[in-house]
Amino acid sequence: MLLIREQKIDWLYLGAIGVLLVAVIGVGLLAPGLVPWNIAIAAAAGLLFYWAVRWDVTLWAWLWVLSYGILDWPGWKIDVTGFFNLSVPRLVFLAGMVAFFLYFLTHARRIRFDRKLHWLMLALVVYVGISAHTSGWVAATEEVRSAPYYRFIGSILLPFLMFFLIYNAGSDEKQIRRALIIITLYGWYALYIGYLQYAALGGVGWARQLIWPNYINDPTWGIHFDRARGAFSGASPQAVFLVLLFYVDLYLIRKASGVYRGLLVVQALLVPPAIFFCLLRSAYLSFVICGAIWILWAGRPRYRWLRLACLLALVLTAVYVQWGRLSSTDRRAGGVAQVGPVRSRIILLAQTWEIVKERPMTGVGFGHFVDKQMSMSRDPSSLVGATTGVLVQHNLFLNMWAETGTIGLLVTISVFALLFRQSLQLFRKLPSEAAGDVSREFVVLFWVVLANYLIDAMFRDPLWHVFSNAMLWSFAGLVVCFNRLLEPQSLDLPVAPRLD
Repeated sequence: MLLIREQKIDWLYLGAIGVLLVAVIGVGLLAPGLVPWNIAIAAAAGLLFYWAVRWDVTLWAWLWVLSYGILDWPGWKIDVTGFFNLSVPRLVFLAGMVAFFLYFLTHARRIRFDRKLHWLMLALVVYVGISAHTSGWVAATEEVRSAPYYRFIGSILLPFLMFFLIYNAGSDEKQIRRALIIITLYGWYALYIGYLQYAALGGVGWARQLIWPNYINDPTWGIHFDRARGAFSGASPQAVFLVLLFYVDLYLIRKASGVYRGLLVVQALLVPPAIFFCLLRSAYLSFVICGAIWILWAGRPRYRWLRLACLLALVLTAVYVQWGRLSSTDRRAGGVAQVGPVRSRIILLAQTWEIVKERPMTGVGFGHFVDKQMSMSRDPSSLVGATTGVLVQHNLFLNMWAETGTIGLLVTISVFALLFRQSLQLFRKLPSEAAGDVSREFVVLFWVVLANYLIDAMFRDPLWHVFSNAMLWSFAGLVVCFNRLLEPQSLDLPVAPRLD
């Protein structure tokens, strides 16, 4: 294994530069017209190599995660026969894989696969992959044709792989701070888009002219055009991110100082209205529950129950004062009594139960819930027959139960249970007075991330949203990594002979 040392002549650098120069000269002689592109690609390759060797390689995870919120342009896709389309975020992911490969190639780091969680994640990947392969990687229903391969690759395989890489590359608590700062920087863009979208929906005609990229203004792209969905194709990823952003701000406000701390306070104040702009009841619920988690475990123990009581009193007072609006069916006015979505979820529950009774152990095949749904008999007098057209499952666990059976459901639940167990172990190892980024507050922040994801998963299938899964598992990689680093490590030294 190659090692990077402090030395006057680094032969590894010289070799890499030599290869790039030979490539540039060779392509320039063979195709002079490609020289500008050739030089640009060579420069990018050199930067990638230097980044992998000298900089924090885990930053690639956050560049990849947030690229779904700013670079996932529908028109920028490369069709590859027999392979999934290469979008900008997927190209960023591939570049990150190269960076991680160079990092492990040039550093004396062991690749560890030493957690029960790793084996369960691998079991889930293999089992779901076999399920999708057996039932078909493409769904028969045109509206959800990509359900098997898109959700498997984008929301399971790639996030799990990034988790594993971060777990093995993590080494410094500064990696936590850098990740959170990047999230807050993207947060300004997410707030900017969300406020403009809500203004446009309120009749401010010029607001959409300030939104970039322009495809966000296309009502035929994605869903939830009547809500502030940010740069995503639906409001759910925007809401999940904004709830996360608020508690990231609270965490960093305790750690930062000066002008940056003031900016974080301003950002935190702007987040709650932006969450409302998403018009998702699950987001309101998640915001409150995550607040309770933060108060109970991230605050001072002496006052945590008092603060929790204040939070509950504030929520109850707001509900009482705004009951007229909350009890209405007008989402835009803040109403949560809209019956249609509730009725749809009852229908989905009934359909799931019918599918599970038919195939209890293995399900109908990953990504084929809608195919099965469309083939089910529809008695107009029954609840199941009350819906027409395509209605995708709106609960992660019900979806896994229907598509992958009881086996897939139990493995999925076990993965989340072991992930929480890893975070709980880290929490217990850390002293309450730890002031760095590897602290109990960071673990509680991860609990907020996990709770936020799971609450959203109870109301929709988050496997359609790569962003939410990538964010969760990238955070998880840091948590499980530092849990390992704080375990007792053997020195591997020879035992001294006993002297009698």
